Amino acid sequence: MPIIASAKKALRQSKKKNARNSHFKKLYTESRVAFEKAIKAGDLKAAKAVYANQNNKDGTTSKSGLQSSIDKLVKKNIIHPNNGSRKKSKYVRMMKTLEQA
Repeated sequence: MPIIASAKKALRQSKKKNARNSHFKKLYTESRVAFEKAIKAGDLKAAKAVYANQNNKDGTTSKSGLQSSIDKLVKKNIIHPNNGSRKKSKYVRMMKTLEQA
């Protein structure tokens, strides 16, 4: 446990940032898992819906799309911009290979 006041404050800040970062990482993971399930099932329409966050039938949006969650991670400096670009490119390639098959 920290003894010095500045170390205590740094610990508080670290816990707060960790909670915030893990929240956004969890959103990304949920959308990534849904996307990969759609790809494995061979459902291109569902994969595109998860990737681009299209509206539901009743006009509401459920969760942020995969592309949107990656952009949020980049914007909040949770992941590097090149890492985000690489991830988005990988998921688009997965959709294109499914489209061609």
